Amino acid sequence: MIGMDKLFLISQLDDAIIDTERRRVIELLSAFLESDYIFEVGSTAVEGLIGKQDLDYFVRVPANEFNQTRVILDSRFERNPNQLSTNEYQAYMVESKLDVAIQLTIADGPHDNFLAYLDLLRNSSDLRDQYNNLKREHHGKSMASYREAKREFIEFVLGSKA
Repeated sequence: MIGMDKLFLISQLDDAIIDTERRRVIELLSAFLESDYIFEVGSTAVEGLIGKQDLDYFVRVPANEFNQTRVILDSRFERNPNQLSTNEYQAYMVESKLDVAIQLTIADGPHDNFLAYLDLLRNSSDLRDQYNNLKREHHGKSMASYREAKREFIEFVLGSKA
């Protein structure tokens, strides 16, 4: 299911399954990207967060490499039609047994907030608890509703720490 019909469901997978897929995706990306450009983001990247046990990767490139990198990613992965697509941001889906995504953006550009947000979560048990509670409240509800609440939470966290 795509879009509004999809539900947000918290799940727990065996760490070995996630680790195996993590290594596979990093290997795929490292074949054509500098390792300094690749970051795991999302719930699996922060100890103590619950989630749907998907893997999210953030590819952060200099502005002068964005178009070239997008062409490379376009040749290897399907663009995510439900995500933003601009000259500064592109999302991809990775073929996998798990839900795996890639977000490509320009370093220091308008969408370069993933790492700052993760650092705040890693350094605050209170923020992790709030985020986990948000997820629990949306378990079994529409993915669209969850994504909107998540967007608002991230904006609040980043705005309050600016």
